[in-house]
Amino acid sequence: MNEYQLKQLIKKGESRILEFKQRVTKPDRFAKTVSSIANTKGGILLVGVNDDHSIQGIDPFEEQFVAEEIIKFNIHPPLEVRFDTIETENGSVLKLSIPNSPTKPHRALSKKGEWQTYVRFNDNSVLMSERAQKLAQKESSSRLAKLKRKLSRQEKSLLVYLYENEKITLKRYCKLVNFSERRARRTLNELMYFGLLREYTIDKSIFYSLG
Repeated sequence: MNEYQLKQLIKKGESRILEFKQRVTKPDRFAKTVSSIANTKGGILLVGVNDDHSIQGIDPFEEQFVAEEIIKFNIHPPLEVRFDTIETENGSVLKLSIPNSPTKPHRALSKKGEWQTYVRFNDNSVLMSERAQKLAQKESSSRLAKLKRKLSRQEKSLLVYLYENEKITLKRYCKLVNFSERRARRTLNELMYFGLLREYTIDKSIFYSLG
């Protein structure tokens, strides 16, 4: 990636697959971000870029060393990340290419010494629910091929709703398709299994978004 391509990428702003960091500091937060991206669909983390999209430049060797140490000791199971340095007129930027990990879910060591599991929701890293963690452990790239039936009208309604609204709760889905909570939960779990949905926990509330 050259400087022009880098700047075009930065213009897109932070998202589920793109994160900016000024420096590699606060190991718990850095591990949280890296692991959450790996647990979702993979993505890119740029070190040396401010939230306002400006490039401040860093020492790529120092930042890579710190990043590698955090990834090695603060993320489990081990995660392979590719590092590239991009030179610009404003200084160096370190690019971390984080894979859509085949060994997910990865846990990050918190400030309190607890292992937590995160995923991305928009440009934030949020806790992954226990059920989603179990499903992630069984996830494989061939799952969608196993869905050898057409989506029901209620399932299509859910996907259309999520394209327009980003997230939904179990109760909201029940109202949307006039299902009982038991039937709705069964549908949500099946769509999660096939990778069409993801389950998140924020402030002890559970909601769903597109996978």
